[in-house]
Amino acid sequence: MAYTKDALATMLLTMALLANREEYVRPYGAQEFSRLEQRVRECGLTGIGDLMGVDISGLMIELDLPEEEAYRIYTLLSRSVQLSYSMERFMELGIRIVTLHNDDYPARLAQRLASAPPPFLYRCGNAALIGGPAVAILGNSGVKTSQEMRQGVARMVREASQCGYAIVTSGELGVSRVAAIAVAECGGRLIDVLGGGMEEHIAEAPFAALLEEGRMAVVSTEHPEALLTITHAIARNRAIFALSDAAFVCNTDNRRGETEALRNRYCDWIYAWTGYPANGTLISRGAIPVADFAGFDFEAASRNWKNAQSEQLSFFDLM
Repeated sequence: MAYTKDALATMLLTMALLANREEYVRPYGAQEFSRLEQRVRECGLTGIGDLMGVDISGLMIELDLPEEEAYRIYTLLSRSVQLSYSMERFMELGIRIVTLHNDDYPARLAQRLASAPPPFLYRCGNAALIGGPAVAILGNSGVKTSQEMRQGVARMVREASQCGYAIVTSGELGVSRVAAIAVAECGGRLIDVLGGGMEEHIAEAPFAALLEEGRMAVVSTEHPEALLTITHAIARNRAIFALSDAAFVCNTDNRRGETEALRNRYCDWIYAWTGYPANGTLISRGAIPVADFAGFDFEAASRNWKNAQSEQLSFFDLM
């Protein structure tokens, strides 16, 4: 994959090159980077790549920055050798990095997370699946799945696959794993959006097989060796909602960005199972209640997703 100066600068400014360890200088987060790019444009530069090769004094003058912030930018942009080593290792694992400045960056993320989309993603597998028709099935890994829930999820996966939708999951144990197994069994397609552990995930037998068959794509917002944290899970879930035509929440602790997704309409159609008590909070804020996943009319609902011109009502419109 060829990278422009803007793409390289984006990686250098935003990527953590060490997993689960603090960098010497803290990389820019999505919102910080968005503000920096805006500053670059306001100062008349053509792109973020114009900052490469500029010394600390030049950065202070060009962007009207304090010395501390100019030093931060200069230090991050000076990691080219370390970045090249990391990229070489990732390529050996089949992992590529795509930035906001690459043509194949998912358009849905750029559009739906317009204020602060992830500056880059780690990607593996069939990239053509990303951005196509997709339905998310979500649940926390620490919640035991009932037989009723497993049957309902498997049925929904089969119907979604028959209607041409890929299944998006978080890759965790529990509901996501039930959905992944159902995808493998019914010949469907899977998109796993991770917040850590990508290297281990793609090596697991069921996922390695789907990747080899071209029926799976994996993207991650975090270093392939990073551990999953609540902060990572929130960033991951933003991407999951934004990449999906509809999302079905089986269970939630209301701490992983679902309410934010409703408020900001990252996904126009968010459903929640009424059989899990904690989902009541999500439903009160605008999620569509579903009493029985096994009896859900997927085909009829998907017609609404395609044809409806209005967005689902959000609780926050009434505040």
